[in-house]
Amino acid sequence: MNVAYDNDNSVNISNKRRDERITDDREKYDRYDGLKVYVTGVDASDVTSRLNGYFTLDGAKIRFQGIAFGRIGGHNIHVKISKRAEAMLKRMGYDPEHVLVAVQMKMIEGDITIEEREMKE
Repeated sequence: MNVAYDNDNSVNISNKRRDERITDDREKYDRYDGLKVYVTGVDASDVTSRLNGYFTLDGAKIRFQGIAFGRIGGHNIHVKISKRAEAMLKRMGYDPEHVLVAVQMKMIEGDITIEEREMKE
């Protein structure tokens, strides 16, 4: 990490390493371009929504449950999968945590398919 001192002797840490980390992390998630996310059920309230759905990756279909927050600190989504699904992703050579972050990123970016048959409001 590069450290420089400003005129007032305060420390100015270079953003170069931070930018490299962000780029490196983004490249990890770009690996999941073939990932498709489907939302099959939404139970919405004023601030949060409970979600059900699945995602496909390399021909595998993995179900998830999640919660979406629309107003607290911006858009946030947290999804969970079963231990069995985590083990399957590991056997496929994927890091389950990275896959879930990629699913959440796709959901926040709106890169999903909504299957309307089970929607509730």
